[in-house]
Parts: sequence; C-alpha cells; structure tokens
Amino acid sequence: MHLWRIRSALSSATPALTMLGTLGLAAWLSRSSSPSDGIFAFAQADTEMVAAVEVGRVASIEVDVGDVVAPGQVIVALDSGAIDAELAVARAEEARLRAMIPAEHARLDQELEAGVEELKLELAREVEEQRRARAEGEVLASEISRVKQLIEDKQASHDALGSLDVQRAGVEAIATEKPRTIQLLRAQIAAAEERRKRLLQQAGPETAKIEADLAVTRREIEQLEALRAQHTLRAAHGGRVSAVRKRPGDVAVAGDPIVEIASAPGRVIACVPERAALHVEAGDAATIWARGQDGAPLTGRAVTVGPVVGQLPLRCWTDLNVPVWGREVTIALDHPVELLAGQAFDVAFKRAAAPLPAPPAPGAPAAPAAQGAPAAAAPPAGAADTIRMAVPAALRQRSRFEPSGVLPRPAEGRYLIVSDDTGHKDAEDEGVPWLFAMSAAGAVDPEPVPVHGVKELADIESITAGDGGDVYLLSSQGYSAKGKRKKARTALLRLKQDGRGFRVDAEVHLAELLDAAGPAALAELGLPGGTRPLEIEGMAYRDGALYFGLKSPLDAEGNALIWRLGAPRALLEGRRLEGAGLSLWARARVDVDLNGAPTPGGISDLCFLPDGSLAIASTPSTADGAAGSLFHVLRPEGGVLSPSLVRRFPGQKPEGISLALSPGKLIVVFDAGAEAPSFLELPWQG
Repeated sequence: MHLWRIRSALSSATPALTMLGTLGLAAWLSRSSSPSDGIFAFAQADTEMVAAVEVGRVASIEVDVGDVVAPGQVIVALDSGAIDAELAVARAEEARLRAMIPAEHARLDQELEAGVEELKLELAREVEEQRRARAEGEVLASEISRVKQLIEDKQASHDALGSLDVQRAGVEAIATEKPRTIQLLRAQIAAAEERRKRLLQQAGPETAKIEADLAVTRREIEQLEALRAQHTLRAAHGGRVSAVRKRPGDVAVAGDPIVEIASAPGRVIACVPERAALHVEAGDAATIWARGQDGAPLTGRAVTVGPVVGQLPLRCWTDLNVPVWGREVTIALDHPVELLAGQAFDVAFKRAAAPLPAPPAPGAPAAPAAQGAPAAAAPPAGAADTIRMAVPAALRQRSRFEPSGVLPRPAEGRYLIVSDDTGHKDAEDEGVPWLFAMSAAGAVDPEPVPVHGVKELADIESITAGDGGDVYLLSSQGYSAKGKRKKARTALLRLKQDGRGFRVDAEVHLAELLDAAGPAALAELGLPGGTRPLEIEGMAYRDGALYFGLKSPLDAEGNALIWRLGAPRALLEGRRLEGAGLSLWARARVDVDLNGAPTPGGISDLCFLPDGSLAIASTPSTADGAAGSLFHVLRPEGGVLSPSLVRRFPGQKPEGISLALSPGKLIVVFDAGAEAPSFLELPWQG
C-alpha cells in the first residue's frame, strides 16, 4: 500500500518535473549560446580545382593529399618539351639578331672611319698643295721683280717676263681655289664624324630592319613564355590538398581537375530567411556567435547580399525534405580568425548608419551623374558605408600599410595593393620591395608579395595591368617632404609574375628622362617650370597605351592633367622618350570639398571602364587635409574633358580605384595613415 502511494505521487509530479527541467535547460542554453532569434550562418571554404587550360601530359605532381600549400606554390608541372624546344629556337634567333646589331654598327663604323680617314688624307694633300702654291707664288713674284729690273737696265728682253706672268697666273688660280676645296673637305669630315657619333648613340635606318625582326622575335618569346607558364600550375589561394585526381604520365584535358585544394574558410555565409530578406543590406554590422561554444562573439560586416530571394543552400535547411528560401549574405570578419569549414553560427545584423546627401560645392550645383557612371547612393558625410580592411597584426609589425593603388587579379580571386610606404620609417627595411594581397572580402594576407630585381620601392602611387600578364608600377616622381628626390622615387617598372611574387622585367626613371628632354618638351607636357612640382598618382592602361594622372601641377585654369604614353615598350626597352609618344592628352577639373570649401583637386587614380568611359578619383592637389571625389567621363576622347561628379568623400582620401572582383562594380581604396585603411564597392552601369 505504501509503495503504491509513492508511485502515485511520482506519476502526478512527472509533468511538473518535466516542465522545470525544460525551463532550466532553456535558461542554460540562453546563457551559453547565441540568441534564439539569430539567423543561421556557416563558415564557407572554397575548393580550388587546379586544372590545365589545354590538353597536356602530367609531368609531375608536387603535393600529396593533406599537404598545406601557399598561394603561388607550384602544384603540377605539365610536359613542356615541345614549347621548350620552340623557346630555345626563338631565343637563339634573338641572340643572333642581337649580335647582328653591334656587328652592323661595327661594320658601318668601320666604313665611316675609313671614309673619314680618306677625307683627312685628301684634306692634307690639298693643304700641302695650297702651301706649295703659296711658296711658288712668292718665288715667282721675286723672280718677276728681278726680271723687270733687268729689262729696265737693258739686260733682258720682254719675252722672259711673259713666261713668268703665265706661270704666276696658274699659281694664283690654284691658291685661290684651294681654300674653298679645303673648307668643303672639312665640312665633309665634320658631317661624317657626326654621323658616326649618331650611329654609336642610337639606332638608325641601317639597323631598323634588324631591330624590327628582333621586336617580332621578342614578342614570339613572350607568347611562348606565357604558354610555357601555363604548363606550371600554381595554387591561386592557400589551403590544404583534399584530392589528387591524376598521376604523372596521365593526359589532362582542359578544365579537368588534377588536384583539389580546400582553402581555409575566409568568410561566413548567413542564410537570411525570406521573412527577413529586405532587412539586411551591404554594410550592415554583424554579430556572430559560434554554436555550442562559450565566449565573446565575433564581429563583421555584410559585404554582399544576394540580389534575389532564391532557394538557399542545403546547409541552411532544417528539414532535408523542405527547401528554404531567402537571400545569401556574405560577411567579412573585422578581425581574421581561424574557422572550421562548415562551422555553424548564429548571426544578428544591425543596420549601418543611413547615408546623408553631400552638399553641392558652394556657388554651383553638383553636376549630375552621367549615364554609365558608377551608380552610387547619395554620398555619406563620413565613412559609414566603407568597409575596414582586416590587416593582421603580424603584417602591421612587419610593415606600414597605406594603400595607394589597387589591381584586381580575377584568376587568383584577390587584389594586389600598393602602399606608398613599406617597411618601417628610417629603418633598414624602409622601402622593402613588397606588394600586398587582399581578398574580395577585405582580408589582407599576412605575407607580403615580394618584387624581385629591385632593391627598393619608394612612394609607389599606382598599379595597373597591361597585355600578356604585364603589371606596371609607378612612383610619384615627386620630391620628399625633405626636398629630396632619390632615384627610387622616379621609377616606372614593368613586372612579370614569378612564383608567388613578381620580378622586374624593365625599369626606367621617368623624371630623369623628363629633365633631360629640355624646357620646350616640358612646356608641351604642361610643365613650363620644370619637374619640381611634378606628382603623378594615377595610372591606367588602354589599347596598348599608359595614361598618367597628375596630382600636380594643375594648369592655369585649375585643371588636372592627363598624359598619354603611346608606346610603353619603346620607353622601357629604349630608355629614352624619343619614339615613346609621351604627350599631354587631356585636362579635367576635379575639385574636392575640403572642410566645406571648394579646393583644387589633383588626380589620385584613373580607371577605364568596360564601356570605354573613364572614372577619375581626386584628392587635394596641394592643400593639406583629407577629402576626395569620384568623377566619371562618359566619352574620354582627349582635350578638355567634362567630368560628372559621382560622389564626394569628406574626411577620406580615395587613393586607388579599379574594377572590382564583384561583377559590375568599382572598388575604391582609402588611405587612413596610421589608422586601419578601408575600401568601398560601387556598382557601375555600362
């Protein structure tokens, strides 16, 4: 009876105990995990397929499953025997043609030297004949005087005097003609020596055909080298080898994976359900809790938002039989942390500050954005919608990082960024030749990208891509704050990829060539006072030509200047301005608003858009202070351009612009000095 009562009491208390346990568990979960209304998210890792771009035989595979690889590391080598043979032939032809040029110069120099010597001998003969004629004339004059005296004394006849007069007339004719002959010979000698001097200093028509053949051969070598480089397959990103699909000796078809590399997760994907699809925008702050873990949450920012409501990835479904619809949102973390691929999170978003319209310049309304201009929202009063770059502490300890230019590398899924200062100020590593890599989400690689073949990079202000994989770097060409302009500050470099980094393929020092060109040439380029005020911060490439945007000087009307270099190859390989086609191409008014006042602006970067239009970023030309603007030129045809204002950046310095990795967008990078740099993506409409 007593046992029955205990069982009855327990049975009646079970619902209450169950409820208490459930509430306790919920309270514990609420203390130790993410908020219950958080949006599900997961760490996403990309799988890189290392594949050939054309049919080839696998010669070697340099990695095994499980190996950790770095960006740019050699993964697979394809058989390149046929291309190597063609390269050997082409290089031998290049060597032959290069040897022909000095041989031809030597032959021509020998001919000219022989001609000069022959003229000098002829001149010596003429001078000797002139001297002899003068001496003979003096003797005849004395003899004629003596005979005349004899005739007066009745001791000689007039017949003797007549023959002497005939001899003297002949000698006087020779003496009169010889100076003209001697002058002509001296002029011929001077002309021959000048021709010989020009031959030694620069190429002439005598070697033009050889140099043309040499240029063709070099182009063939570049094409073969590019094709040869495609037979060395490298990792575009770091990660771990997850699979090896081929073996040495196998034939690889174009696009057929040989090795698969799983990259470390670099971003978080939030699965925003349909009910909240309109409540998240790019730039929103994100708080991220790792499921099942205690500790402080991570923070980040939404960098891309899916354009439409669509079916979310399977990872986002709570029931494998019930698809979930919504928008994918990519989150860039404020500080890089090591994540596990597929790791689950809960996310809460907070709307970024609403942008405020920028006031027009005092005294004049802002020009409307032209059709085809970057389609930005109203300009913000500050940096609310920019995204901070995630710069690792390890990199900050190694170098200054002050973005001055940006170049997308779509095949590598990253950007290359140049910094106007590298290393540490006044230290041994100041100016160390490094570029920097940044992911599409703004994570800067902790390992710099080395540039081989140059000891120092100083005040690099711009970077752009040319044909055949060429990359161009340009220093400012300006004087330092201490009034000095060392050689490294005047460099224009052409780079070729070399493993993970680059090597200098050609180098000239532009300001030095400009100084040597003379006042007339400088005046034609808009530098009537010489190169002392010269600062070049913008550079772009289009149709085989380089375009340089000058920060200073401005012209008399306050316009910024744009130069065009029609033949970069001729400049870099000939190392002279002659034949390079450097000219003043255009002028543009690109003022900025500094502390509420219109201020003359100079060009900080240039970017030609796919529709042929031109984007121009500007900062104060000579005034101190942080301010910037973005302009658009619909039809950049040279002359005086009419840029339309797209956006102002009060309190910010837009130092670099380029096409973004995200399709249809333009990226702007901002230098913040000692503070964390930032970037912004703007859509453009082509």
